[in-house]
Amino acid sequence: MDETNLTKGDLWRKRIQDFYKSGLLRKQWCQEHQVPLSTLGYWIRKQTRKPFELDLDLEPVFARLPSEPEIFSGKQPGSAPATISLPGNVRIEVSAFCPGKLMTALIHTLRAYA
Repeated sequence: MDETNLTKGDLWRKRIQDFYKSGLLRKQWCQEHQVPLSTLGYWIRKQTRKPFELDLDLEPVFARLPSEPEIFSGKQPGSAPATISLPGNVRIEVSAFCPGKLMTALIHTLRAYA
């Protein structure tokens, strides 16, 4: 295939496929193809990332979460989990009995995801 007509992304997609098919270590492949090791690593990471896409056709879904007094009193309105849906078919269900520290860690992780 003539590499001169490919976009940069397509060119690197082809090169990464060639690298995986070769069975060589990254360092060996890069030496043979005169490509900096860091450049190959960059394009592998770039090609495997999924762009963040909003699905604007979906309607928002609201769920009632128990209040702090309900949590501490043990009188929670049912044990149904809260569901968090993210792009890329990511779905997180959080139990009504989820410890506060775990919920805090989850929130921080989700902020980093967005």
